[in-house]
Amino acid sequence: METDDIEKLLIESKFERLVSKSKNYINSRSESDLITLRNDLIQLKLKLESKLEKNKKHKNQDNVAVFGLMLSIIHKFDYSVQLMENMKSKKPVCREFDTKEILDILLPHLISLVEHGKKEIPDAEKLEEDYALIESIEDQHKRVLLTYLVQDWHNMDEVLNLLKIGEIYKNIAEKLLNLSLLTRGGESKQ
Repeated sequence: METDDIEKLLIESKFERLVSKSKNYINSRSESDLITLRNDLIQLKLKLESKLEKNKKHKNQDNVAVFGLMLSIIHKFDYSVQLMENMKSKKPVCREFDTKEILDILLPHLISLVEHGKKEIPDAEKLEEDYALIESIEDQHKRVLLTYLVQDWHNMDEVLNLLKIGEIYKNIAEKLLNLSLLTRGGESKQ
């Protein structure tokens, strides 16, 4: 049991680093942040695949669903890192695109997902509120980014990549919300 707690702490810290380095890269465009993101993604993916296989063997369906979702989230982060790598400008043009706020909203729900054995799956009502907030932030970002695009069409690559990254983060929130709603529905039937 103690090993599981240590592994959960490791996974939790890796998710926190993913969020932190993702937030930093959008503003800094530091190559070291991308390298760290790549390495953390690889390590976390391997760890989650191992945990998923272990739980499949033990036929623990709840954990299989949770680790499957975490792996899906890692794939989303991986795609966002690919998009970050495509942003060629070393001087960020679109500073008003605040991915930090979206990632700050997501982080407690990701941690709650990692700690699913000790706590409940992320709270559906809170996730619904946060998802609505993320959607409104995303709409605001689209208006700001389109302004940058209108100012200079050379900003198109950065604008499109940032829009896609925002959509990825919104999609992660949606996945968390769906799992939370499913588990809440399953609990009410029991």
